[in-house]
This record gives sequence, C-alpha cells and structure tokens, in this order.
Amino acid sequence: MSPSPSEKRRGWHWSDYWRSGRTDVMTVQTAAGPVAFETQPVWAGWFGTFDTGAQLLDLATGNGQVAGYASGVGAGKGFAITGVDYADVEAAAARMPADCRLLGGVALEKLPFAAAAFDGASSQFGIEYADTRAALQELGRVLKPGGRALMLIHHADSVITRQTADQIAAYDAVLGKSGAIRHARRAYTAQLKGLPAAAAGDGLRAAVQQAAARLEPAVAFEPVRYMVGYLDDLLRGLASYEPKSALERLDVFEAGNAAWRHRQQSQTQAALDGPGRELFIQRAARAGLVLTAQSDLTDTGGQLIGWQAGFERA
Repeated sequence: MSPSPSEKRRGWHWSDYWRSGRTDVMTVQTAAGPVAFETQPVWAGWFGTFDTGAQLLDLATGNGQVAGYASGVGAGKGFAITGVDYADVEAAAARMPADCRLLGGVALEKLPFAAAAFDGASSQFGIEYADTRAALQELGRVLKPGGRALMLIHHADSVITRQTADQIAAYDAVLGKSGAIRHARRAYTAQLKGLPAAAAGDGLRAAVQQAAARLEPAVAFEPVRYMVGYLDDLLRGLASYEPKSALERLDVFEAGNAAWRHRQQSQTQAALDGPGRELFIQRAARAGLVLTAQSDLTDTGGQLIGWQAGFERA
C-alpha cells in the first residue's frame, strides 16, 4: 500500500509532478484537450526592468519555469536567480541555466536567506499555497528596501479554479466511494498467493462497471475517465498479467490518484476570493510590502485566469 498523505513529507503531491518533467500548472480544459496559459510575456516585461547584477528570488518555483524566464531576459546582465520550493525540485534544477539555482525542501514561511538579500521576487501561482501571513513576512524580510515583487495568484472565480472544482466533483461521483482499487488489489493478491481470484474478480468487474456508468461526456470527467480506463485494463488483464507486476502498477496508480486529488484540492483552497485578496494585501502591508499595482489576468478569449499583484518593499 502507498503511504497516506499524512505519512508523506510536505510537498509530496508536487514532487513527483515536477520530477516527471511537467511544465504547466495553468491549464484551461477544452473539448480539444488542455490549453496552457502562456505567462512568458508577463515575466519577460517585468524582469526586463531590473538592472545588471540583480539578485532575484522565485517563490514556489516548481519546475523553474519563471526562473528560466528571468535567465532568458537577464542574458548578459549578470542576474543571479534562486528558486525555492517545498517540493523536491532536483530534477528541474539539473536542467537550469548556470545563473539559476533551485532549492527544494524550502518552506516559504522560513526562507534560508539573509535579510535584504534580493532585489526582486516572483511567484507564479505559488505563494497562496503557503501560510501567507508568515510567507509575506519572510518576503518582506529578504527583499531589499525598494525591492519589488510580482505575483500571479489563483483567483477563486477563475476558469481554472472552477474547472478544478468540477474535476474533483466528477472524481468523487465516479470513484469517490468505489471499491474498484480495493477489489483489484484483492484479485491480484489472490493470484499471487495461488488462491482462487474469481470472487475478487467479480467484485472488481462490478465496481468498474458501476464507475463507468457514472461517467458523463463533460470535459470535467476526462481525468477520471482515464482512471476508470486504467482499472478496466487491470480487470481485462486478470488472466494474463503477472500478479506482482500488476500490484506494483496498482501502487503507482493509487499514489498518482492521491497526489492528483490533493493538488486539485489544495489549488481550490488556495485560490483567493475578494475578501481573501484584501487580507493578502493587508498582510503584505504589515510585512512592509506596499501594493503598487493589481489587475485581473485573462486569456485571449477573455476568460479569467488569476490575479496579478505588484508590491514594493518600503
């Protein structure tokens, strides 16, 4: 069995995601598939305002995408870019340019840097996942006076947040109370022990059929549709798959499902509504960070993607 979320280190649900080489976290689901929202123009313009030799910090850096944008803009300007994340980011760190270093296992609420160390700080859909009271205090501490921060933050009313909530609801409706994974494990465990697997196989068949019957054609059901298909494949392979290998695959599948659902839940919980944004601004002010600009972030179709806010260290 896979460890429960409570037994895993903080950031476990993102560590495998970044380790896999994934590059997107801001995707809009469409009938033709997911479409990533491109933030490079936002960051290129902002990083271009920094002077030669700027010390830059990227909060919740993930795969280092934003740090990489800073590196591209700072070519020839001698930027020094540090990205931090509480997840493991070693795989991403190995792919970064020489002027970027990524540090995993770092909580935004306790940054391992001296006071007034950075000229600028960025956060792309990251700081809102932290305890923002403590994270903003730390950001205020490590920014130099006059240092600037730009943050793209999940919006409670964005198309991304709404679609994420719909995907969670679809998962819960189809597999939330299903015993399919339990039945699959029983069936293959019985095979491994040389015991009759017919009863467990019948239970798995019934659970998969019930889950498949709950699927709907809506885009929100695409993630769980794949999961049901995976379980159906295990059902069809009962007579041919090697039991030990099947159980190992099931462990990976179950862990992946748990990580996916935890990421989805944490995103909807982190998204800021109107009062949440006001509280965020107030906490920033108490940390010495003055709001200089804010706006809604929309895609080319006018759909709300997130909230964009700029701050300056007093």
